This record gives sequence, structure tokens and C-alpha cells, in this order.
Amino acid sequence: MSGKTQIIGKINRKTRIYRIFRKKYFFNLFSERENVLVRPKTWEDPFENVILNAEVRTAKGEKGRFGFHDEVYGQCWTLHAASDAMWRIYSERKDAIRVRTTVGHLLDSLGAANSDWAHTTCFIGKVDYMSETKLRAFAGTIFRDGVTPDAIARSLLIKRHAYKHENEVRLIFIEPRNKKHPNGLYRHGIDPGALFDQAMADPRLPYEKFLWLRQQIVKRTGLTQTQVKRSLLYRQPEGFVVEIP
Repeated sequence: MSGKTQIIGKINRKTRIYRIFRKKYFFNLFSERENVLVRPKTWEDPFENVILNAEVRTAKGEKGRFGFHDEVYGQCWTLHAASDAMWRIYSERKDAIRVRTTVGHLLDSLGAANSDWAHTTCFIGKVDYMSETKLRAFAGTIFRDGVTPDAIARSLLIKRHAYKHENEVRLIFIEPRNKKHPNGLYRHGIDPGALFDQAMADPRLPYEKFLWLRQQIVKRTGLTQTQVKRSLLYRQPEGFVVEIP
């Protein structure tokens, strides 16, 4: 736990995390000064949110479903500072932009928007990757101490091994006011200049285009040139010498 908000798993407030945004949404972060979380049911993996959407059976044999599963929102980040897979998945046009922040800064931005309920509504946690067998066993025990906010958040921090390459961290918000947010999107105010300390362009973006993009980012966001970088994931290796006898 950190202050009134909660950190789950082997991460801490200083842990750096990353997220790739399409160029349009990246600029929206700065112009609209809002972060946007979505309902987990919009995530592609059919096992996402499977616990909250599953049939509930009590010890007395009564059956039902959770009535609040549409009142939970999440946003996916990664611990990967450099990942070919993440660029290829989330930057189809090769012009997306990756932002960097810390667990503490991101969680604080959500907590500041929900100060009265932050201790029971705002969470961030590292995803655990499980086999389907272990996932089913986890589902059977996660609420053994009650349907608490902490348990609800933890139920969203599991994925199948097939997604382990994402090395994911999730920001989670549980709506406490039974309020329905338009289009299943929860928006909260942020100070993007304080939240993000770096913006990075796709490594496949030609250098000339990067220079133009960097100019636009500096002009439209207030970030400095030194804060705007181009990934060097595909740079030509230097200093390799092959010795032949």
C-alpha cells in the first residue's frame, strides 16, 4: 500500500513503466489533459475479466453474477523499456509514441481524482501469468475472504502464459458511485507535463520523419527536445569483430 492507494505485486513507487499510444491519442493526453481507462471486457483475450463475468455459486448452492462488473476500469502498461513485440503490436503505422512514467506518479494521478475513495478504488499491480489450470484454481479462491476492493483488483491481475511477453502492469479503478461512464470509458484529469518524463518514437520511423515529429511534440506538449527520443532498438551494431584464424 502507498498512502491511500494500493500497489500490488513486485513493483514499487519508483518502478518505471511504459505505454505506447497512437500519435492521435498521445497528443490528446496533452491537449485534453485526461487519462482514459476502459472496461476490461473490451480487452481481446477471452480470459480477461473472466472472474468478474463468471457465474457465482455460494456455499449454500445459490447462483448468480456480480452486479458491479461494469463498474471496473483498467489501463495496461508494461515494464519493458525496449520490446520489438510491443512496437509491432501497438504501432502498426510505425508512428506511435511511447511514454514513460513511474508506478507512483501514475497511481497518484488517479488517486488525486478520487481522493475521498482512493483507498478502496485506486490500484496498480503487476500481472501474474498462469496456466489455464492455475487460473481456474485462482478463481476458486480469490474471494474466499470476501468480495473486497483488493480482491476485485487482484482478479484483474492474471493472464495466461501466452501473453507473458507483455510483462504487464495494470492501473485499476473501481467506480464507487454506481455511475455509468459514457462508452465504457473512465476519464480523469492529469498534468501530463508532470506525469510523463519521456516520449519515444518508433524505432522504425525514418530519422528525417523523427526530426519533424520531435519538433511537433516539443511544440504541442511542452516537453523538451532532450525528453523526446527515437528508439535505438534497430540501430546498426558497432564494434563487432570476427576473428578468423
